[in-house]
Amino acid sequence: MPTLTPAALTDYVARIFTAAGTPEADATLVASHLVDANLMGHDSHGVIRVERYVRDMQGGRIVPGQPVRVERETETTAVIDGGWNFGQVVAERTMAIAIEKARAYGVGIAVAHQCGHVGRVGAYGEQAAAEGMIGIAMVNNHGGGQVMAPPGGRERRLSPNPIVVAFPTPDADAPFLLDMTTSVVAEGKVRLARNRGDQLHEGWVVDAEGRPSTDPAAYYGPPAGAILPLGGDSAHKGFGLALVVEALAGALSPAGTSRAGGPSGGNGLFTMAIDIAHFRPVGEFASTFGALIDYVQSPPLAAGFDRIVIPGEPERWARAARSEGVEVDDETWRQIQETAAGVGVPPFVS
Repeated sequence: MPTLTPAALTDYVARIFTAAGTPEADATLVASHLVDANLMGHDSHGVIRVERYVRDMQGGRIVPGQPVRVERETETTAVIDGGWNFGQVVAERTMAIAIEKARAYGVGIAVAHQCGHVGRVGAYGEQAAAEGMIGIAMVNNHGGGQVMAPPGGRERRLSPNPIVVAFPTPDADAPFLLDMTTSVVAEGKVRLARNRGDQLHEGWVVDAEGRPSTDPAAYYGPPAGAILPLGGDSAHKGFGLALVVEALAGALSPAGTSRAGGPSGGNGLFTMAIDIAHFRPVGEFASTFGALIDYVQSPPLAAGFDRIVIPGEPERWARAARSEGVEVDDETWRQIQETAAGVGVPPFVS
């Protein structure tokens, strides 16, 4: 299992994307997003995606270099056509537009379609929080790429439909970051377990007959199984949130909602920025919320616990632990090396 410095891994992945036909600046941006996901502990959205992204480029499902175009806008809203460019390129620009509008009018909402896979959705919440704003983002799978069965069903009908909410705290380097899927697990984590030869946690997936399984092969099939909604015995809650995401990221944009035959490999995207300064000074907001964090983390603690964890903390701990090197499992590394060779990039040399 190789361990690479973040800089070396980013450079290598960027060279692969550039060789496959991506403009150099965009290749570096996408590579940085993927490696950052690994650094934050979200390996399911990290460099494991390199092989799939290059395959999608070769199949025309990602069109690098396409302009990101504003189709329609008002002072506070925008509809973006991503031209099937890389999702990271489209999503950064879409959130930037929402931020620009929020700075002028207090709130900005931008939705995007024809957008490739955006990667770790939390990055776009962080983008707004870094500007002293509340950032909200969510994606569906542009109508295709269904992985999740509804409660009581056994066939796939929805995508994982992740949601992020982020805002500043008194520590500028530690924003609140709620980054979650409405399914009990992201499909990428199932793929990661398959690559590593691991079993799944109970309650993550069912097989094609609707029976619980811990085998990744039961999910992928054939015949294919399904991931379950978030919530276990209360899965109706995760299912309800997934439908909300379909409405905001799918129905509100031209991407559309989950449906038979919908395009796979991309995301319908909803972004929203709220400029706190239009309501009260950012420092006052951060201080008020910071006091809440201190309060909920204060003792007494339940037996077996040494602290109460706030959303965003696990990602920061992972970044600190991985800052000197990112481990890549052997199967993912094999796929990356094979992909590199296919586009004429020499093997990685440490």
